[in-house]
Amino acid sequence: MKTLVCLALVFVGAVVCPAAPVTQLKVMSFNIWVQGGLSLSNCIEVIRSSGADIVGLQECNATTAQTIATRLGFHVQPDASYAIVSRYPVVGSIPTSGGRGATLQLAPGQRVHLFDTHLTAYPYGPYDLKNGRTQSFIINQENQTRMPALTNLLRAMAPYLASAEPCFLVGDFNAPSHHDYAAFPWPTSLACVNAGLVDSYRELHPGNRKYPGPFTYNEAGVTWTPKTAEEPEGVFDRIDFVHYSAGDGTTPLASAELDERNSINPWPSDHRAVLTTFSLTPPVLGEKASAPTPAHSATRVPVNVTLSWLPGSNATSQAIYLGTSSPGALYTNTSATSVPLSNLAGATTYFWRVDTLTLSGTVTGEVWSFTTRGTNVAVYEWNFHNGDLSPALGNGVFEYADGAVTAGLTTFGTTDSTSVPHISGQPARYLRAPAFASQANGYRVSFTDSAPNGGGAYLNQYTMIFDVLLPGALNWFPFFNTNPQNANDADFYVSPDGALGIGGIGYSATGLIAPNTWHRIAFAADLAAGVVSYYHNGSPIFTGAAGLDGRHSIFSGVDSGPDLLLFNEGDTSGVYTHAVLLSSFLFTPRRMSEAEILALGGPKARGILVTAPPIRASIALQGMSVQLSWTGGEFPYQVQKTGALANPSWKDVGPPTNGTSVLLPHTGAAGYFRVVGL
Repeated sequence: MKTLVCLALVFVGAVVCPAAPVTQLKVMSFNIWVQGGLSLSNCIEVIRSSGADIVGLQECNATTAQTIATRLGFHVQPDASYAIVSRYPVVGSIPTSGGRGATLQLAPGQRVHLFDTHLTAYPYGPYDLKNGRTQSFIINQENQTRMPALTNLLRAMAPYLASAEPCFLVGDFNAPSHHDYAAFPWPTSLACVNAGLVDSYRELHPGNRKYPGPFTYNEAGVTWTPKTAEEPEGVFDRIDFVHYSAGDGTTPLASAELDERNSINPWPSDHRAVLTTFSLTPPVLGEKASAPTPAHSATRVPVNVTLSWLPGSNATSQAIYLGTSSPGALYTNTSATSVPLSNLAGATTYFWRVDTLTLSGTVTGEVWSFTTRGTNVAVYEWNFHNGDLSPALGNGVFEYADGAVTAGLTTFGTTDSTSVPHISGQPARYLRAPAFASQANGYRVSFTDSAPNGGGAYLNQYTMIFDVLLPGALNWFPFFNTNPQNANDADFYVSPDGALGIGGIGYSATGLIAPNTWHRIAFAADLAAGVVSYYHNGSPIFTGAAGLDGRHSIFSGVDSGPDLLLFNEGDTSGVYTHAVLLSSFLFTPRRMSEAEILALGGPKARGILVTAPPIRASIALQGMSVQLSWTGGEFPYQVQKTGALANPSWKDVGPPTNGTSVLLPHTGAAGYFRVVGL
């Protein structure tokens, strides 16, 4: 038997024995049932005994993830509700709305990327299917509830999926696969296929039967649930997955669902785990550094990003160049294959290069580039005109904090001027929420295209605007909580005496907010400057102070999970919630000026920045009269007439109207008409 002898020769760097490439990898998805279910120790033994190398955990907070990693001797990428633990080092964090990602180094020059998700549990499509809902209803519901978060996650995964390195997506999707149904295109699994991912379990078990015909709890592949007492509807499905990227030299060898039949007994969780064993084809390293992340010419890159690459084949160390002009200036020398960056400028193109230092000289690398996403350009608005939580502007996510519970408490309606007043005389759509009784209730919002600003780690410059009505007698009403998990008090209120504010910043005068009346409330912050201002119907009413990266700073798109909680309160010592009608909600990651907010004025039926559609008019003769009709715009309207289009002199015809047509006498004189919104 030959013995490998490594000699340490001191030149520009030490030569070390390289770790052997990894050719087989076990990947697991495991929902551990709220920090470990019946036994965290048993959850840990499930992972240990399976031989899993990298694991995506769901219902696992940062503390629990650290405990699991410590006891296994693993590395960890923690998060608030899902986490990644790995036998191999975590060399890059990939935070994204809708999930959590990490880059793992299996061996020098060999990396994989693991993404973990836990989509909302309710409303649950298989229940609706059992109860007779139509396929179109369920698919529309899936598109509204689970697809926004998954779309954001897949968008963040795109450059990694496009690379030549293996990429995995695991998680509890809380939705079945279209592979398991004869004729039901479940949107979440189709989205994964369209993104270039393969369902490893189903690929290795193509003979498993398909719905129709309800699945039993112990049928092949079923992950929800091995504990029949936890399933009141008697509905069982495969909803936990290990997906992998196609075409990266990755091949699934075996895949199984784990429970007490083939793993630890008693089984600790209400979900079965899924374990897939893959064979890997290690990359062949070139003379130069290669496979940059972010990918060359990538756009919308977070301003906090980790650069990583495959090293040159004979590298002893690397010189990294970075800058806003090619090829950049020398940034650092490192023996690692990744460099974390923070607080880059938004909407800026950066160039970088990795030069490979070898014992025989320097190999100059290729120049790569990426462009960061803008930090002050995103605008998010919801106006509920579709009777759901879909955005009117921007790519943000507005979702029920606890799934079906808040969804069941939420109604959508239209003002009728009697029970609910119109807004400025116009019918308006709204979302209605009750005074929440559970701390889990509320609405979580994710600002997917926003990054930290103001020189801090969070969103420190922003504006929020609410068009709201508080029905009935006033009590405490919480607008928002910067802790999306509602683990502390809210951060901006209406008080019972009608004032706006929060103790740490200050309150406006009392009597400002009247019940059963529409109000436009703006909260504009520049925490880098230490300034916060409140506005009512466009007018400034209070200015106070708050600090950078403090209580009123907000998570951003670079942080995983939701960024903000609306309309609930973590203090249970009293009643601090209130029923509310929300007609529009706007967020932008910059402090809008006083002039901008004044120009927006009071509440509008159409929304805040959403503009009214253009007025389109038609004209027709009706006997001795002229019928003028139009669509679009926003009333009141004014009909005007001119005798010529060259140097026109428009004159009002009749008084303003809220209608969309007028009948005018035909005088016989030629003329031109137009309709303008006032």
